[in-house]
Parts: sequence; C-alpha cells; structure tokens
Amino acid sequence: MRIDRRWRRGWPWAGLVLFLLVPLVQPEGFYLDLLMFTFMYAAMSVGWDIMGGYAGYVSLGHVGFFGLGSYAAALLLVHLGLPVFVTAPLVGVMASILGAGLGFISLRTRGPAFVIVTLTFTYVAQLLMLDLKSVTGGSKGLFLPLLDLPANLVIVPFYYAMLALLVIAVLVSVAIRRSKFGLGLIAIREDEGKAEASGVNTSLYKILAFAISVWFAGTAGALHAQYLNYVDPDLAFELIITLNLIIMSLFGSRGIVWGPVLGAFIIYPLSAYLIFLLPSRLAGQVHLVALGIVLVLVVMFLPDGLIRSYQAWRRKGPIDRRPVEARASIVEAAG
Repeated sequence: MRIDRRWRRGWPWAGLVLFLLVPLVQPEGFYLDLLMFTFMYAAMSVGWDIMGGYAGYVSLGHVGFFGLGSYAAALLLVHLGLPVFVTAPLVGVMASILGAGLGFISLRTRGPAFVIVTLTFTYVAQLLMLDLKSVTGGSKGLFLPLLDLPANLVIVPFYYAMLALLVIAVLVSVAIRRSKFGLGLIAIREDEGKAEASGVNTSLYKILAFAISVWFAGTAGALHAQYLNYVDPDLAFELIITLNLIIMSLFGSRGIVWGPVLGAFIIYPLSAYLIFLLPSRLAGQVHLVALGIVLVLVVMFLPDGLIRSYQAWRRKGPIDRRPVEARASIVEAAG
C-alpha cells in the first residue's frame, strides 16, 4: 500500500523530469512537435475540465477564446513588437475577463443555455475576425515575424512553454479539487438546487470556474499563433479543437485531475498518426468523422472514462472465472 502511494506521488515528477530532458536529446523533429502539441491539448483539456468536469457545465466556446488569444498575441507582436512569451499570460487574463463577462450573461441560468451561448460566441468571434480586415487581414490571415533562432531550435522554447502551461493547469486543478471552491463546483454538478440551498453562491462559482478555465485556452492560442507564425479565422476558430478537449476529458475521465491529461496523451498522438496516414485533401474530414465516432463510442461504452473504469475494476477485484460447480465444491469443502 505504501509503495502504491509512493508511486502515485512520484510518477508525475518522474514524468516531468523526463519531459524536461527530451529537447536536450532530440531538439527538433516530429516527436518533439508531437509532444509539444500534446502538452497544449492536455493543458487546455484540464482547463476545460474545471468547468465541464467539476461543475458539469459543457462549454463549446473554448476554441473561441483560443482563437481570440491567437489574434490578440499576433496583433500585439505585429503592431507593438511585444514578444509572445511576455504577452501570452496577459492574453490569458484578457480571455478570463471576457469569459467572466460571458459567464455573467449565460451562467445565471441552468440547463442547455450555456452550451448554446458558448457555441454562438465562437461563431461571432470568428465572424468578427473575418470582418475586421484592416486589422486582422480577414480571410487572408496574419503572418507573424519569425523568432531570431536557428530553424532547428525554434520549437524548443515553445515546447517548454507548453509543458509549463500543462504543469500550471495540473497544479491549478489539484488546488481547486482540494478547496472549498472545488467542493462547491462538485456540489453544483451533482445537484445545483441543493448546492444553492446549502449556501453555495452557484452563479459566482460558475463564473469563476469559467474564467479560470478559459485562461488556458487563451494562453495556448497565443503560443500556438507564434509557433506557426500565422493565424487566420479558419485555423484559429476550428471547432474540432473544442471537440478534442471534450473527447480527451471524457475518455480519460471527467472531473479527475489526471483524466484529461491521460485522454490527451492517448487521443492526440492517435489523431496525429491518422492525419499523417491520410491524403491531405481527406485528412480534415476523416479526422472529424473519426472524432465523432470516438465520442459516440466513449459515451456508449466508456461513460465513466478510463480512470474511473479502472478504479471500479480494482474495487471489485479480479473476477473468479472458474465454473460455478467448481466454486461450489470449494465452498462445501471449506465448510
């Protein structure tokens, strides 16, 4: 039991050390790129889970904050020369303020209204970036200045930035999970009426959770735009990004700190491999269909996610598969 506890406490730190060392061994290439984007999706999925897992309110608008974060960082760099590694956290704060405002409008009610409002917000944000052609470049997008680094080392600072974002996401999620605030969010998820009757300020809790949740999307969007050196409305507001976050959280286990991380580390590499195998003209459509199928399968056959399903299996113990007659004879002999 003690060894099991030590393992649970030690493996995240061992994994962190391993990931910190990867660029020293392999400072470029496909696998470093794959890990970097896995960190990004894991961080955003953990952020999404603060709202969708703990509070039980499903958001379809995280990609809206991701896209606005991309454009905000791009415009600050192009017009003011401010580097993204300085502006990314501030862009995240801007996303949180906007998220709090959106939450104030939509989260004082219960039910599906929040889902509709967040989805609408994404489309409005995308249309706004398309219409402001003189500032955003419209459908042509914006090209960003390259970093003053050797081409084979450009990925390294973004790798560490995305890893740091994931570490922050996990630490914030752990802190919330252990706090009175986290207990309040879980109470909202289980029964919002009872939570409110017991003294939980449900509207405030939901607004704060959403503001914290979208910080990670806005910050990730800022880093993503600079890494690609380009941003356009189709790329920044692609709804498949939010779909990925939901599937990763559900697949790993919603409402558990490590659930979205596990989901991201399985789903994103598999998605990247699928896209790599397919012709470019088919990759997007097939990827979207594949994610939809995965979502349906998870909801039908793995509704509690991998971690909760594994925990339930461990509590039940190994299944005795011997024939009924054999088990009965053993019981009689023992008696």
